Amino acid sequence: MSGYIKILIVEDEKIVALDLKRRLTKLGYQVTGMAASGQKALALVDQEIPNIVLMDIHIQGDMDGVEVADQLQKAHSIPIIYLTAYSEEKTVTRAKATKPYGYLLKPFSDRELHIIIQVSIERYENDILLKKNEQHFRLALEAARLGTWEVTKESREIFMGKSPEGTIEPISDWESFFLSIDETDKPKVSDFIDKLRNKKGLAAEIEFRVSPDAGKSCWYKLYGKSFKNSDAGKHQIVGILQETTESRLAKDRLAQAATVFECASEGIIILNKNRKFNCANSAFYKITGFQPHNLRNKELPFLTSRSLSKNIYNSIWQSIDKHGHWRGEITAFKKNNETIFVWLTIGLIPAEANEEQQFVVMISDITAIRETQEQLSHIAYYDNLTNLPNRMLIMDRLQLALAKAIRSSSFLGVLFIDLDNFKRINDTLGHTHGDSMLCFVAQRMLSVLRQSDTLGRLGGDEFIVIVTNAESRDALVIVAEKILECLSHPIVISNMEVVPSCSIGISAYPDHSSHHDELVQMADTAMYEAKNKGRNRYAFYHPSLTQKAAHYLTRERELHHALIKNEFLLHYQPQFSLSQKKITGVEALIRWQHPEKGLLSPAEIIPVAETSKLIVEIGNWILTEACKQLKQWRDRGFCDIRIAVNISIRQLADKDLQQFIAGLLQQYALPAQSLELEITESCLQNELIYIRCLEQLESLGIPISIDDFGTGYSCLSSLKNLPIRRLKIDQSFVKGIPYDTNDCAIAAAILALAQKLNLQVTAEGIETHQQADFLGNLGCDELQGYLLSKPVDSEQIPYLIKKLPDRLDSLKF
Repeated sequence: MSGYIKILIVEDEKIVALDLKRRLTKLGYQVTGMAASGQKALALVDQEIPNIVLMDIHIQGDMDGVEVADQLQKAHSIPIIYLTAYSEEKTVTRAKATKPYGYLLKPFSDRELHIIIQVSIERYENDILLKKNEQHFRLALEAARLGTWEVTKESREIFMGKSPEGTIEPISDWESFFLSIDETDKPKVSDFIDKLRNKKGLAAEIEFRVSPDAGKSCWYKLYGKSFKNSDAGKHQIVGILQETTESRLAKDRLAQAATVFECASEGIIILNKNRKFNCANSAFYKITGFQPHNLRNKELPFLTSRSLSKNIYNSIWQSIDKHGHWRGEITAFKKNNETIFVWLTIGLIPAEANEEQQFVVMISDITAIRETQEQLSHIAYYDNLTNLPNRMLIMDRLQLALAKAIRSSSFLGVLFIDLDNFKRINDTLGHTHGDSMLCFVAQRMLSVLRQSDTLGRLGGDEFIVIVTNAESRDALVIVAEKILECLSHPIVISNMEVVPSCSIGISAYPDHSSHHDELVQMADTAMYEAKNKGRNRYAFYHPSLTQKAAHYLTRERELHHALIKNEFLLHYQPQFSLSQKKITGVEALIRWQHPEKGLLSPAEIIPVAETSKLIVEIGNWILTEACKQLKQWRDRGFCDIRIAVNISIRQLADKDLQQFIAGLLQQYALPAQSLELEITESCLQNELIYIRCLEQLESLGIPISIDDFGTGYSCLSSLKNLPIRRLKIDQSFVKGIPYDTNDCAIAAAILALAQKLNLQVTAEGIETHQQADFLGNLGCDELQGYLLSKPVDSEQIPYLIKKLPDRLDSLKF
């Protein structure tokens, strides 16, 4: 079993459960949860199915552990290991009924616990494999519509099975079944079974006829092989019983069908030497609707120079004169003038010199095939949801339109359209309603485009518009504004009003490129620029956008190498407590020792890293380095200092974050309150995954602070309900203090709010004594900024801890 083995603990004594969790974690297992009652255990399993459940029998609630185990086995087949202090026979008997994978009596050692978990996992995997093999064999028999039979030499009794499909009726008694075998076949069947009984290793088969009812006969085939069971020392015969009646009938029907095909599935007509109708089979009349009296001594209506055109007519008969035959597809018509597509074959019938020459004409109605081909062609080139041209067709049309624009020296535009926040629609209303919205949006856009414009769907929520015969860039702007305006009106989906919007990137010929793929790529690049500028707008392509994308791509690759080559380092900026008159914390800030450009700030690292999963790897590196450094400071006697680390949204979405941080705290023997995590306000905007992660981190005892408070969309309910301990006033509000009345008012309001909510406050960007005095008088808890110290390397922090308080004696707070 790959990865962590997930274990659920069901134990009503919290101390025992916590100790068990600690022991399991130490052994390398992942504990998914702890439950003191059966109801809680079932709820936890519904949230995340563990690999094993460690179950105490006597637990809280209406159900005991045996009853809970029984429900879990029925619902999920999860391996259960009982860990209990009760060993009385009645309890053990009840527990056995649930087929547990182990039973340990308390107390037990870590080794015993580890062994029984590993044995249970191995047994569970073997059970799963066995079930899979049994199901495979059963399904194979079912697919082949076979039954089984078995006989032992000692008992000489034959046990019959039946096919799950019912093709072989249930045979409860071999003797009764034997009586129904045709009299001429009974001796052969008896000899067949006796040979298998008497000769070990023999494999044989026999087919015989059965007449269970008067006037009805069935055919069966017995396949059998004689084995010697080495374990039991018994002679065993096992085989397959197959009813072959249907296969025999199928052969007859196949022969009949072939005859019918040859005689009736194709229309067959005989023409005389003058190419006039002589006679035909019934299939011809059925296909065309003509009758003999309509055609006698006449040309076939669809095989004349008038119906085929003179050139085609002459080429057909010239080929027949030269090669003796012709075949090909033509468009014909029935008696009622309905058009059909037919495959036509004309052959010259060999004749003796004194006999008249004749021709045989064969027609096959392939109308259905042609219609199917047209449908398949539509499926291949059109989006099956919106019925718009798909990527393949839209790129082909763009290529043709571009070639025409080049020939005529005309202007052509490409609009790349991506719906804004479409994933939220899918996640909220479901994919079915998301598909409905795509159809509405497609129709809205079609309604404002010209007939000469082409709208296609590239896939997902991406569309493309080809604008031909445009006079200038202004014409493309008009089209883009029409699309934005038409999508600004609400769409009702599932009784909910949804206002769609989109971001549009625009490229043009000849301004940007003369290649269709490049125009689409450029429009796509411009679309991302429109999204970066706030969405619900358009943007034209500019070469600088490609340079920007290339810079991000190059920088992302450099960051990967920097992480591997250990080019990152941390600087630390002190946080000064006004009440304690000392440094109580530091903020860890990443730096990049670039091999060519020197020391780079976080602005050169974080924005690029946050566009990919690289931010998680870099964030984990920062956490690791910060904890390692904090451990070194504590070893040197600086035990009262905490360290603050910024956490990105992508890190909060990582389900392994809590476990990773818990591992660091344990590895470096750090108290949880010594590590503070700083998040931005965007993490609080009703995203359950982020809120759940914050609650998990708080359960470890780690303090959470909101960085740059007030610069985002502040959610006051989050401050009340979530485990937030500190607010950090952004330096943009501190910069104007004490001269800017607005900055003073905002800072005062934040401090008043924090005091009412019993939250700590740290002010960033402190550069002057006046700022420090103003905030200190309002009750600000901590200061951080260049007045105290710029970010420094780890070696300077102990010096600042000792010397900085003396340098700040002049502050008036």
